[in-house]
Amino acid sequence: MEHASDILNSLIPKPREPEADEYINEADGLIYCKNCKTPRQFVFENFTGGKPAILPKLCKCKDEEAKKKQQEEERRERLQRIENARNLAITVPSYRGYRFSADDGKTPKTTEICKNYVRNFPEFSKTGQGLLLYGDVGTGKTFYALCIANALINREYRVLHTSLADVVKMAQDFDNAEAHFNRLMYKQCIVIDDLGTERTTSFAEEQIYKFIDGCNTHNVALIVTTNYTPKELEAAAADTSDLTHARIYSRLLEKCFPVRVNDIKRREANTVKNKATVAELLGINKK
Repeated sequence: MEHASDILNSLIPKPREPEADEYINEADGLIYCKNCKTPRQFVFENFTGGKPAILPKLCKCKDEEAKKKQQEEERRERLQRIENARNLAITVPSYRGYRFSADDGKTPKTTEICKNYVRNFPEFSKTGQGLLLYGDVGTGKTFYALCIANALINREYRVLHTSLADVVKMAQDFDNAEAHFNRLMYKQCIVIDDLGTERTTSFAEEQIYKFIDGCNTHNVALIVTTNYTPKELEAAAADTSDLTHARIYSRLLEKCFPVRVNDIKRREANTVKNKATVAELLGINKK
């Protein structure tokens, strides 16, 4: 049976000659790097049985190279992790490209507000403070909501883009409804697009209220886009003829700070621009 000392001795590297980028230092007899002039070996005085052993080590430049390689690998892994999270959080591929860097600069105040929300999200997430982005059709509400979502995903927050109609569909999957609800409550920010366009029934309203109330309880921030103004939502919240509906809008107004998105008709302007581009490519209207 081998002794422990024999096993350790077998691990000691055999003496070797220096490579082309190395030299033997006359002072200590160890192999050094020609580039950084630091040792690639060290003496372990009591390796086994009180005998010294010469063991390998990274010189300064190789150590820095290894650290840079590790950092680059960690960076690539982080980017891949973020993109995987983005693909799960945002199912519409074009929405994944909605970034502040693509902003046209026509509504700088709205852009500043949304960027400040992202910047201060660590504070907002403590209470689940959200935003209500309201304005006319085609003014860029969805763009700004997804800019926020993508920016938060880049910071590795747990985000989801969905609709209230999808929330109701999850609740209708009775066998898995509780699991769906728990997954929603695990998020840190949920983007709800086009509030008010969903078809409502008494069941749907109960599930929507349960969802919004759950977000309030679990401090899940909601970013909601809607064509309704805060006054219209306040009127709906005060309407006692439909208490469930009123509770939904009341909770939303409590949870989401209203931000008016400027009346610039981005969608209309983009449609005109796209048509002009297509016409030019087709050779239409050329002089």
